[in-house]
Amino acid sequence: MTTNRDQIRILFKEQLTGALSESAAQQLEQLLQEDPAAREEWAALQEQETTLTTMDTRRRRNATELTPDTGTARPHRIISRQWFAWAAAALLLLIAAGSYFIYHTHQHVPGDRQISRNYVPVKATVQLLIPGRTSLALTGDSAVQIWQEREVRLYNDAGLLRYSGLSRGYGLNTLLVPAGADYRLILSDSTEIWLNASSRLRFPFNFSGNKREVYLEGEAWFKVNANAEHPFEVHTPNTTVTVLGTTLNINTYDDERVRVSLIEGAVNVKGTTDEVVTLKAGTESVYGDYNGIRTAPFDTTEVLSWMKGVSVYQDKKLKELKPMLERWFGVQIIFDKPEIAHITTSGQLEKNKLTAFLHHLETTSRIRYYFSGNELHFNLP
Repeated sequence: MTTNRDQIRILFKEQLTGALSESAAQQLEQLLQEDPAAREEWAALQEQETTLTTMDTRRRRNATELTPDTGTARPHRIISRQWFAWAAAALLLLIAAGSYFIYHTHQHVPGDRQISRNYVPVKATVQLLIPGRTSLALTGDSAVQIWQEREVRLYNDAGLLRYSGLSRGYGLNTLLVPAGADYRLILSDSTEIWLNASSRLRFPFNFSGNKREVYLEGEAWFKVNANAEHPFEVHTPNTTVTVLGTTLNINTYDDERVRVSLIEGAVNVKGTTDEVVTLKAGTESVYGDYNGIRTAPFDTTEVLSWMKGVSVYQDKKLKELKPMLERWFGVQIIFDKPEIAHITTSGQLEKNKLTAFLHHLETTSRIRYYFSGNELHFNLP
């Protein structure tokens, strides 16, 4: 398998010898724009080439210097620039071959701590999109703390967004929570919402009309402020949940299995048909187009574990843990062999502790792992 680093070495050699084609030059430019590792490799090669050029220049200068006693040129051997170019190219090929051998013979060895086994946490930011106006970063170095436009004033502090003031004509805002993050929001009616990773919520700054409506994709916990005259509705891709005042969790990660888990109060759940189910506390509905709405008791600790950043799993197949791993850590899971997806494991998964999970997996099974960019690969020796 040729990596971007290997490709960079090849392209550098072609540029060095004047054999770089127009299409290869375009490929090089794209690699340097998209891959930080490629840029790092290119900079290292340029530094090495600069060193060789400096050595060549010094030799040429020394070859033409006059001796103090006779005034004649010193008998230095002149080594041509082209010789250094080919020497550098040969050295690069040796490095590439060595890297290829090391990578393919050691990447799955237990205890190996090469760069390809290091996890680099995702740094995506939570964002608030205000239609027709601006996009605000709520986390990261450029996060806003206070933002005001006309009557609207936003306050962003410690993972919580709240706001005040009347706001006519803004439409629906969108709160985007990327993989590896979660975020809380207090609406104008004092309803509290906690969004899980890889989720989005569309909501107005102020509710108007007879209903309070928001739109959810992903997962969120709601504590809805009671108002019988203005029922609260959560629209998901396949269901509508009508709330009179209650606490619940809605999970829409799987469009074919939308879960509405009621902690307290009462809600009505409506699918894409006219079927409506009323839930009682301690009961959840699972909706799928294939069999309508089903209800059953649920484990509150299990459903709300994401809010504590801890998930305890027992005899779970890796393919069942795959969605949570991707959401919590911002990686793409790849099973190098299909049978790995069906291997079961038990333990505890914590946010911000992917390495601990991977070490546990290696010590309790034959599974090995490695990283390739944003991909987390699982393999068997």
